[in-house]
Amino acid sequence: MKALPQSAPDWCFFKPGMDARSYYARLKAIGYMGAELVDPVRWDAAEAAGLPIVAVASPGIQEGLGVAAHHATLLPQIRASMEKAAARRIPRMIVFSGNREGQGDDECLANCITASRLLAHDAERLGVTLIFEMLNGTDHPGYAADRARFGFDLARAVDSPRFKVLYDIYHMHRMGEDVVSDILGNLPLIGHLHLAGSPRRDFPGTRQEIDYRRIVKEVVGAGYSGFWGQEWVPAHDDPWSELEAAFMLFTRYAADAGRS
Repeated sequence: MKALPQSAPDWCFFKPGMDARSYYARLKAIGYMGAELVDPVRWDAAEAAGLPIVAVASPGIQEGLGVAAHHATLLPQIRASMEKAAARRIPRMIVFSGNREGQGDDECLANCITASRLLAHDAERLGVTLIFEMLNGTDHPGYAADRARFGFDLARAVDSPRFKVLYDIYHMHRMGEDVVSDILGNLPLIGHLHLAGSPRRDFPGTRQEIDYRRIVKEVVGAGYSGFWGQEWVPAHDDPWSELEAAFMLFTRYAADAGRS
């Protein structure tokens, strides 16, 4: 059984005053195989520590691809971000629908398809995979892609090996989706996973609503070999004990899945 590839987004765990190189070195020492959402000012520090940056975010989480009026400004920004990511060999970039802004879901989806098909050509040329994220409507009111179907329909319509879905288990659980069925039924379209405890977006242990033991068993058993991003808010300013505990917990889940 190969190690479960786990990554840690900076917004959750990198705290003001931390030494960047020491932070990334410690993540690597725990066993994390990647960092996510790293500010460009820390790219050199992650690289020096030997920890790959596995995903960064594009602009557009609120004013996103779902509104055609934003495309003229947003698409050049995303292309410029892709160029920078490709130059540093960062393999994935998160893209967003943004808010509905009074539109219906069908119109938002159609606008996302138009923009994403254009961006996918650039992604194919640059060797960067765009991963489209769905978010829950409680934490992100008005966000257009608040259902799994939106992202999967978009990925099928774009039909590019460089356009996938970032399936966030926490967000889709909060929306009442059947996450195991979603993932297993659409596995070729998924390029990345995020996870957190629900409903508080906290440590993803056994004292919350989501059965991650079952999810890891089913998803790894189905052949998913991509990253599991530990995207949750630690209980304390010092995140290390929880980061280590989460890494070991999911490593054990993967080992149990391999023995079953």
